[in-house]
Amino acid sequence: MTHSIALGEEGPSGRRWGMPAAPSSSPFPSRFATWLRAHLPELLFAALLLAVLPMRDLWAPDEPDFAQCVKEMRLRGTWLLPYLNGLPYSEKPILYYWVMKAFAQLLDFLTGGLGFTQGVAAWALRLPSVLAAVAFLAAFRAWAQRFLEPRSAEPAALILATTPLWFWQSQFIQIDLLFSALLAWSWLSWLGGYLLLRAGKDQLIHHEDTKTQSEAKKEFYFVPSGLRGGSVIERESRRWFLGAYVWLALAFLAKGPLAPVLSVLLIGVFLAWQRDLKSLRHTHILAGLGITLLLVAPWYVAAGLKGGTHYVYELVILQNFDRATHAWDHIQPMYKYAEYILGDFFPWVLLLPALALHLRRTKGLADPTRRFLLLAFLAPFAFLSLVQSKQGKYLLMAYPFLALLLADFLQTLDAARARRLGSLLAGGLAIPTLGLAALALGLGGAKLQAQAAPFLGPLRLMALGLGAGWLLLLLQVRRGRGTNLVPAAALALGLLYLMGGTWLFARLDPPKSYRRWTAAVQPLIQGHPVFYWQTIRSGVMVYTDHLMPELRDAKDLEAMAPEARLVAQRTEWEQDDRGLDAAVRARFEILLAVPTGGGEILLIKKRPASSPQPSPQEAP
Repeated sequence: MTHSIALGEEGPSGRRWGMPAAPSSSPFPSRFATWLRAHLPELLFAALLLAVLPMRDLWAPDEPDFAQCVKEMRLRGTWLLPYLNGLPYSEKPILYYWVMKAFAQLLDFLTGGLGFTQGVAAWALRLPSVLAAVAFLAAFRAWAQRFLEPRSAEPAALILATTPLWFWQSQFIQIDLLFSALLAWSWLSWLGGYLLLRAGKDQLIHHEDTKTQSEAKKEFYFVPSGLRGGSVIERESRRWFLGAYVWLALAFLAKGPLAPVLSVLLIGVFLAWQRDLKSLRHTHILAGLGITLLLVAPWYVAAGLKGGTHYVYELVILQNFDRATHAWDHIQPMYKYAEYILGDFFPWVLLLPALALHLRRTKGLADPTRRFLLLAFLAPFAFLSLVQSKQGKYLLMAYPFLALLLADFLQTLDAARARRLGSLLAGGLAIPTLGLAALALGLGGAKLQAQAAPFLGPLRLMALGLGAGWLLLLLQVRRGRGTNLVPAAALALGLLYLMGGTWLFARLDPPKSYRRWTAAVQPLIQGHPVFYWQTIRSGVMVYTDHLMPELRDAKDLEAMAPEARLVAQRTEWEQDDRGLDAAVRARFEILLAVPTGGGEILLIKKRPASSPQPSPQEAP
């Protein structure tokens, strides 16, 4: 799988490795067309994400929280701490908030406030995830061309770009895409440095072709002895290692200690499997520790001094160790990630059993690159399965490595195996295709059709796009072309995402957006103190000019002044909890109720003491 070329040898592109590229005599249009073709996966992915970018507003649960933090950071003029509802927000470190605030300020200025309300715009805050996803995809494809069989680079990029979870997180205002891109690139950079280290140390680079066990062959490209010591190859290895530690430190600043914990686990298990722990001293680990401390420690120290001991406890202990061992949300059984992967990596997950069988039959795991790629999936999978709090997005950093393994495997298929696996892939895609077609044709129960009625237009277009890609995939299956299976399936998924992410998102947005609530409530809260019952949903205040301190029990409600206003979710307001019961509710009246995001938001005020109060049975 590993493919590297010695200094002066010709690589697959015809260029001599380690030598400067010769000036091209081709005309510019030809060079530009070549460049477009070489970068097609990331360009198409960028176009898809940009088409989806403006189609929806902030969606709960997380997007309004991040937007509110940026809004409050801008209002305070601070870069040191994120704030939510007037308090330091300790859920994650600072990097993502820095990036969002920088984009918000820059784009607010450049566009004259296009789409901005209260200092934030959904499209501007979405750009960091979009750009991180596209940049990673480009670097990911280039890495595969440099260190693996070059033919596998494009299929790997297409598999990753059309992985449902990767696409979703790439257009969502959430920290996980940026964190996963930084961490995955750190691991790929470390692997690149390790492969070059082996090449320089052994004075040969090994290329193994594992089409079948009987056809396995080895080619050796000798590295001249002059490359040892201060050689080109060792200097390049050092650059990859040091780069890996920089990206790891940034991942640490994005989501905390999870980044180094997973990295130590992965690299330790890999080197133990390689029986090569002695190589650790050549991986510039001390320089890596210095880089990490230099990039991470200043903010943690400054944030701790500003936020105090309670902030440090929540940031370091509560949100990491306590969440892992004594979780308070997203608590799932150990096997949950096995369920998540079925949807998050669909339809490529259908090929994983064949991949595992292939690796066993061909002894593919004798290759260090395949070992690392497999462990880069298994190590996070195993570790995160032991953690109590589980969400599918937590495993996002592992999917690029599955994409590389699958792309490498698909290059080995003969016509018969391509037909079998292609049929499996087509069978999997037939499920959503037929499901969408059934909805579009009015099949199913009356209740389902009533729910689907407002979205029939985009559903029909999605069924048409996915069906067209599915038919193209069937054609490639019939022809037995294994190399064309990935582009055909990726086209089907890309058309589905394009139709769903534009027209369907636009149809779904009005009832999910908080703008309707803001327009209705803003005149009623102007000049009034406003509170929130129970845990704040940031969407209720992100577009207003108010903060809304939380009230947690009935005593707080009783202490409210008559001129104050209270915001609550109807489900929480009507629940007898924390001293709130029908008798307490009878002393309040609902001024406004706005359906939003599958629930209903209420604006409530306290009845004057002299006004008649309904009996508890009559209270709303």
